[in-house]
Amino acid sequence: MTHNRTDLLDLRADLVSRVHKFGPVLAEGAAQGERERRLPDATVRAIDESQVSRVWTARSYGGLEADVRTMSEVAKALSHHCPSTSWVVNNINGSNLLAAKFPLAARDEVFGADPGAKLASVFAATGTAVRADGGFLLTGSWPYATGILHDDWVILVAREVDAAGEPVGGLSLLVPAADLTIEDTWHTVGMRATGSHTVVLRDTFVPAHRVIPAEVQRGRENATDTTLPPLLRTAAIAAMGVVCASVVVGIGQAALAHVVDKAPGRGIAPSKYTSQPGSQTFVSALGGTALTLDAADLHVTRAAGVIDEAAHAAAGLPENELRRIRGDVGQAVNLVTVALDELMWAHGAAAFAESNPLQQYWRDANTAARHALLNPRVGRELYGGAFFGLDLVVPSL
Repeated sequence: MTHNRTDLLDLRADLVSRVHKFGPVLAEGAAQGERERRLPDATVRAIDESQVSRVWTARSYGGLEADVRTMSEVAKALSHHCPSTSWVVNNINGSNLLAAKFPLAARDEVFGADPGAKLASVFAATGTAVRADGGFLLTGSWPYATGILHDDWVILVAREVDAAGEPVGGLSLLVPAADLTIEDTWHTVGMRATGSHTVVLRDTFVPAHRVIPAEVQRGRENATDTTLPPLLRTAAIAAMGVVCASVVVGIGQAALAHVVDKAPGRGIAPSKYTSQPGSQTFVSALGGTALTLDAADLHVTRAAGVIDEAAHAAAGLPENELRRIRGDVGQAVNLVTVALDELMWAHGAAAFAESNPLQQYWRDANTAARHALLNPRVGRELYGGAFFGLDLVVPSL
């Protein structure tokens, strides 16, 4: 049975409440996650117990089957406590949604015995697949497998090649995490705890029921299928872009809250101001920064609403809307990075102390904002091109 609108609002509020209930656990683990470049075990347990990794899992498998706006709000709330946790949870949910494109046998294998199954996905086609009896042999290495240290399955994209090594086409393959070798390659200044390492396979057999054409994985043919619930009609790639941007927006909101909270007790060196709100310059600048963050939030909220309305109505999103959504998410993260620079100036040099959460917010947001889905320059070109009917510069929206 599909959620009605009231049920979705109640679920959304409940999930955000759950995030804040487990928030102290996530925040307490943030420093350990930074050091170890992985989420602490207590954080992973909190993810499982709160069920925030099931937001985009089908109800038929025990998932919550919520919408894009709900996942966006969950991501923003998680970012207040631990941005890396938010990014991992976002990636799990996006990957779980992508898994819905695989045949029933594959979905039963993944979710049938474990409604809380967690997936990763990497969509750079850096591997090759060779047809074998009953399936394919998969070989390659795939970087940036977010959350793979804690996931059960991974979706990988590869080029199918024939016996002579000639390309045949693209494939999307579903592989158990137990089959992978994980190379420790995630050494970054931001989003360190996501553990987005490289995964490696060598002549690993993947049965045919866990393989689909890459164009089917990226396609939106399900958009008008009224036999499916709205979540499974959702434009998945666009939805993942919105939620990635929501992680960044949540970080900006958390940074603003920190600056506001600390401002009364901080002066402005070398001026006579002993409390920052006593300076009209500070107050005015902070108001402008808050409006910038509000604008970023409005962009992701608009994009989420457009995707959800189309999915609810079983109406495919037109290309110009998909282009604008890519523009929305790019603009949102660009605005957040600008706002974070302003907040670092507002708080002062203490913002760069290792003990100050602002410097981690700044590093994490700037790292996440550079994700390929969120590139603001590409988003602007896509959106601008829509006014003139120009060809897509990105093949899959």
